[in-house]
Amino acid sequence: MVMRITGLSSGMDIDKMVSDLMKVEKVPQDKLRQKKELLSFQTILYREINTKMAALRDALNNVRYSSNVTGFKAAASSNEVSVVANSATSASSHTIQVNELATNSKLTGSAGVTNFGLVGTAYSSQTIDTTNNKIVLTVDNSAKVITLTPKAGGYTVDEMKDELQKQIDSTFGKNMVTVGVNGGALELSPVAKSGFTPQVIVSGTNTSVLGFTNGQSYRFSVGQTIGDLATSNKLTGSGSLATSGQFQITGSGGTATIDYVPTDSIQTIMNKVNASAAEVTMTYDSVNDQFVMKSKKTGVATGISVQDVTGNLMSTFKMETATAAVGKDASYILDNGSVQTSATNSISTGDGTTITFNNTTTSPITITVASDPSAVIDKIKKFVTAYNDMIDLVNTRLSEQKEKGYQPLSDEQKDAMNDEDIANWNKKVQQGLLSNSPILKKIKSSLREVFSDTVSGLDPAFSTLSSVGITTVPYVTGVPQNAGKLQIDEDKLRDAILQNPDAVNKLFTNNPGYESQQGVAVKLYNRVDSLLGNLIDQAGRTGGKDDDITTVIGSQINKLNLKITDFTALLNKKEDNYYRRFTAMEQAIEKGNAQMAWLSQQLG
Repeated sequence: MVMRITGLSSGMDIDKMVSDLMKVEKVPQDKLRQKKELLSFQTILYREINTKMAALRDALNNVRYSSNVTGFKAAASSNEVSVVANSATSASSHTIQVNELATNSKLTGSAGVTNFGLVGTAYSSQTIDTTNNKIVLTVDNSAKVITLTPKAGGYTVDEMKDELQKQIDSTFGKNMVTVGVNGGALELSPVAKSGFTPQVIVSGTNTSVLGFTNGQSYRFSVGQTIGDLATSNKLTGSGSLATSGQFQITGSGGTATIDYVPTDSIQTIMNKVNASAAEVTMTYDSVNDQFVMKSKKTGVATGISVQDVTGNLMSTFKMETATAAVGKDASYILDNGSVQTSATNSISTGDGTTITFNNTTTSPITITVASDPSAVIDKIKKFVTAYNDMIDLVNTRLSEQKEKGYQPLSDEQKDAMNDEDIANWNKKVQQGLLSNSPILKKIKSSLREVFSDTVSGLDPAFSTLSSVGITTVPYVTGVPQNAGKLQIDEDKLRDAILQNPDAVNKLFTNNPGYESQQGVAVKLYNRVDSLLGNLIDQAGRTGGKDDDITTVIGSQINKLNLKITDFTALLNKKEDNYYRRFTAMEQAIEKGNAQMAWLSQQLG
């Protein structure tokens, strides 16, 4: 950095002069900053519309599926069953008696998979200090640090037993883990609670001080690898456990072959089973110390079988001697007819009602399907409200006129203003920034087009929104934000639903694959989703970075940031150059003053 000399010799305020010169030099950079801030304001405004569009899409999602716009509501006289009028077209009633629920097939391995115990190798006394006095003890998934009291020369095995017990009781509480001595080695035994013995794991770099190995546990853990289990003797018969192999599972989805290698943990192997085509889930029951396999589907056709192909993992897990319980079909009587069965606990009636069995019943339950236009009207009203909120904001942004004389504030200007004044100024700057936005114009025209369209292939009396009482608000001069908003004639909509609920349903939800035949909600949802993508491409998602280079505006802001950074370096050089010149001037004046003083002295 250049040595900066103030104007002692010249009498000039050098700092102020350089500052004033730099203000002129900074003008191009200030313009870059203004461009950047204008783009940031555009990002804010676009993302505000993005939020409104997302809310509209959510509201449309509730009216684009036929099951949500049936115009009917199903109710049951008991919560032993649940009912939904998925596609009901008329009022009806049913009775249902559930004799038996559909169940999953289950394969329960024999209990006693684990060789319980946590005994270290022979204890050897050694000095305990602050470098080796901490171990991690996990009791029933709660891991805590146990700190031993330092002691030169170390503890005897009995002294260490007492010290370790003291610190465990202090950390976890009494009657959680008992410390004992077994053949000259320390032993940890968890205390059973309500018939369940929790897991205990010793870990950390200092476990060898106590004679334990890092990760040694009381019971088998699903996080252990096949290789570890083969040497740790934690599984019954694991002394002969093959560390690699494969086994087959047959379930309702077919037969799947599962391979395993020494580095696979038991959890990894269970994940492979759960993701396989056999459609079976495998879990470890830590309470009963056994493995369980369960079919993902219900019914009699979901039996499970398992066998080792190579290796002996399933036999070691005691799954080849497992108890099999074949799934059952549900048994029920509908409308006092004959006994029927179902592989699932859900059935559909001929009139579009779905009944789900929650429990068996002792007597028939009554199910009533009745007209419910209010539920449909409420969903449509929410969609209309969301649309009006969105189009109000779009209209406002498009109709705003830019205020002359308002540009983004510089840092110096902001320092001279309070927060409220800055906020009010920024509102003026933002005004009119989106008045010519092609994206907003497309949003307005693309969505309004749907409201005037006729849905092809439907009953002509119910093929447009206006036919069911949904129309656009009449335009009022001077109120541009209301242009294109929707209004509902609730009485007409209710009458349409009561008269022909299926036709009203199709008006919103019809989706045969051709856009001309798509229901209003389906077509609107697709367009809103596409337009949201355009907004995100332009300005990014709400909460995203302003300079996200994957967006149009973000890329522009990023380029401006680079230019501003480069310009800052250039300004620093120019400022140093000005100071260098003024320093030279000061030195010249100082030299001239010295010469004048010398001449004065010589001339007496």
